[in-house]
Amino acid sequence: MKADIHAQQEEQRLRALYQSGSLDDHEHGDFDLVARAAARLCDAPQAFVAFVDRDTVWIKSSADWLPFRQMPRHGALCELVLQHNALVNVADLQADPRTARRPPTLGGCGFRMYAAVPIQALDGQPIGVLSVLDTRSRLLGDEQRDWLQQLGRQASALAEWRRRRRELEVALQARERAGSQDSRSQLPGRAGRAGTLARIEDECQRALRFAMPFTLVVLEIDRDGAAGAGPCESAPGAATSGGPAPNGEMQDLAASDAAPRHDTLLAWIGQLLQQSLRSTDTVGQLADNRFAVLLPNTPTQGAVTLADVMRGRIAHRPAGLAARLQTRFGVATMGLNRIDGAQSLLAAALAALTQARLSGPDSIAVSLEANSGVV
Repeated sequence: MKADIHAQQEEQRLRALYQSGSLDDHEHGDFDLVARAAARLCDAPQAFVAFVDRDTVWIKSSADWLPFRQMPRHGALCELVLQHNALVNVADLQADPRTARRPPTLGGCGFRMYAAVPIQALDGQPIGVLSVLDTRSRLLGDEQRDWLQQLGRQASALAEWRRRRRELEVALQARERAGSQDSRSQLPGRAGRAGTLARIEDECQRALRFAMPFTLVVLEIDRDGAAGAGPCESAPGAATSGGPAPNGEMQDLAASDAAPRHDTLLAWIGQLLQQSLRSTDTVGQLADNRFAVLLPNTPTQGAVTLADVMRGRIAHRPAGLAARLQTRFGVATMGLNRIDGAQSLLAAALAALTQARLSGPDSIAVSLEANSGVV
């Protein structure tokens, strides 16, 4: 029974590893920095980043030269890390009963101390290790252990970022091959309602997993003097100016997936938003006149600054767009008070949007959960 459970867990771990694409990635510069930092902070001559396949440990990056780039998984020290999915520190490899009889997978390098933390996929599966080696027998100090764990989380975040970048590249290539004439194909990275809600959920999990800030900005755009009308008219099922539905809009918006209108104004807005963002940010459409801007690894003030930039760019519309546009921004950040998931984050951003609407045109409001107000 235990063997079956272990085999099932291993298949789940391997699935996460293969989905990450880490075995196929040949660009290791970021991981080189992590390995060198680990060696320096732990006062050790060697550190390396490796990903663990079914039968092979693939060393992707090291702080100093190693005489090998792969080694058999059987008997490898990283097995201890995979078993516990936590930091492991062996003071003396020759004396510790867990390692004394293991095959000499590190060759004749003379290493005695081993410390390592798991590199984890978004779901927590250990797909690799960040390891530190020393020729001296010792245990890491408390501060060194803390640094190593933080660097392990950074390596995990890098692996996740690379996975998302590859997914985006594949999606863009598929879109180019499709050759669609729909105006949405001109706005790379802009998701529809259902896709936007799923991405918010995914980013919230990632922010919680890696202890990183994640801010959601909800942008509403109307023509001057005609709120809720014209090409940016709200879609059926979207919240009215009275604010979000009593139970939030996660279910309501997900149920309302009618295709939004696409005209010159809407296409220009989408392109402008994309030009204002980083490659890791995402623009989604919640209604014809309402956009969600997802900002990973961005604190509240950074999001407010970006909203101010977007506000200015939208104000300077092209001459061909005669109508003046009014904007309103609602800003909410994960981890502030009771904002602890996708549902509460979206509800907080919509509540801030209502506050901005009440404050007048071109207002930026930060969720009351952040103890702030209108900009």
